[in-house]
Amino acid sequence: MIDSTDAYVEAAIRSFDEALNRAGFQTVRCGDRPEDWEWVGTVGNNRESAIVVLASDFPFAAPSVVLPQRSDQINWHQMPDGSLCLWDAHSKGNQPWLDGDGLIARVEEWIVRADAGWVDDMPQLDLEAYNNIWLEIRDDHLFAPMLVIDDWDQIAGGWFQATPPDQNGLMSVTGAQLLEPPMPAPPRNKKKRRSGTVRQSRPNKFLNGIAIDLGSVTKPFVFTEQIAEEAGVNGPLIVAMLEAGRPVLFAARYTRDEAVGFIGFWFELNKDGGIRRCFPVAERRHAQQRRTGWHAAALADRKVSVVGAGSIGSHLADLLHRSGVTDLTVHDFDTLLPGNLTRHAASPAFIGAPKTTAVKETASLRTPDHPIKIASSVRGLSDAVQLLRDQDLVIDCTGDRLTWQLLLAAADVTERSFLHVAVIGHGQVGRVDICPPLEGADPVPASIVQPLEVMAWEAGCGDPVSPTPPSAVAETAAMGARFAIRMLAGEPVPPSGESRELFPVIT
Repeated sequence: MIDSTDAYVEAAIRSFDEALNRAGFQTVRCGDRPEDWEWVGTVGNNRESAIVVLASDFPFAAPSVVLPQRSDQINWHQMPDGSLCLWDAHSKGNQPWLDGDGLIARVEEWIVRADAGWVDDMPQLDLEAYNNIWLEIRDDHLFAPMLVIDDWDQIAGGWFQATPPDQNGLMSVTGAQLLEPPMPAPPRNKKKRRSGTVRQSRPNKFLNGIAIDLGSVTKPFVFTEQIAEEAGVNGPLIVAMLEAGRPVLFAARYTRDEAVGFIGFWFELNKDGGIRRCFPVAERRHAQQRRTGWHAAALADRKVSVVGAGSIGSHLADLLHRSGVTDLTVHDFDTLLPGNLTRHAASPAFIGAPKTTAVKETASLRTPDHPIKIASSVRGLSDAVQLLRDQDLVIDCTGDRLTWQLLLAAADVTERSFLHVAVIGHGQVGRVDICPPLEGADPVPASIVQPLEVMAWEAGCGDPVSPTPPSAVAETAAMGARFAIRMLAGEPVPPSGESRELFPVIT
């Protein structure tokens, strides 16, 4: 057993060193730290020279491998410093580089695939990694500025305006498909003030940008000449803007193997010459849709009502909205208070607003395309009956027994089932009940919980504060969302529902 972190790392280095030595590599540097170690050797049919250097986080980070003969070439899976990208993020988990023979075999495989032109390579949509990405340090925090667009059609083929990078580096589009910006006036000579200082120019309130299409890329580096060519007739205006001291953004779309990617460039002139910065361009709408799950297509035309926008209802509605339910209504009458935030899904920005509004606006901050609808509580039988008839699914998250009885009566009239989702015993049990059960099944047995004394009270009509843990709320809401999604998608579910022990009281 290794008794210290230093001993663990040292053992890994020694094992790696021995493996490379057996493969014919020579140790040319060594030391106390991983980054002090370096090896040289030859690889491939042509016996190319290779240099291997350990990373500071070795053995939990891959070694850097450079092929000096290729270090100044522009190639896929090769960083600007010449080091090879030998594994993607998903293949690093078992630390394949610890096998010295395996490392050399991987390098030789890289050489073969590079010489063949990376045939059948997986799409590489990270051009910014090859183009010296723009990094900033602010308050000891390293970040990469980024332009966010709703989708490419928002800005395609025209001028747009964007905000300068904020404290997190975010640049947002404020206007798109704009007419050609006016030609800027020639820069005026700055006069010295009496103090002898020069008045500094005001920071840009907005940035002019232009969207271009690079088409199919065959090399990972984007040359400035290529960008200028795609700018076409806008070239003189762009030059005039730069000469007037105004930066210009380029948002570029490109394809590789039919996959679509985006990259951005910031151009600016200063007294030392031209500045070129590369930054990521992140598309929101399609990127979010890809992550909604494989049920999203089946959920898109379903109508759902979540009755109760409290702790469970807010999380459940949020999960359904994230999962692709585009016609979603949340019913409640209550107001969001500070104490609710511990278990509620809404942003603190909406304290004092109706809980329904808080749920809607919090979701809209993330996905504004399909806003959640809001409605008041369901109170009368006629309203409950109409709701069950109008919606594909109604989910009761009120935790209110009277509302549950109301919906049970409406279900009896309409012969339609609804979901009842609740935490029992202040977090001891989470339940999802299909009311009435499908296919004439028996209900889920009643939950047996231990009595738990409630000691906390707040303003209200004799309503104590439940000590239900937030994680019990989240887990129960996820159970309810899973049932709802599968039922809406036409998938089989347990006909009565599900009961799960969460936090049993130990007596």
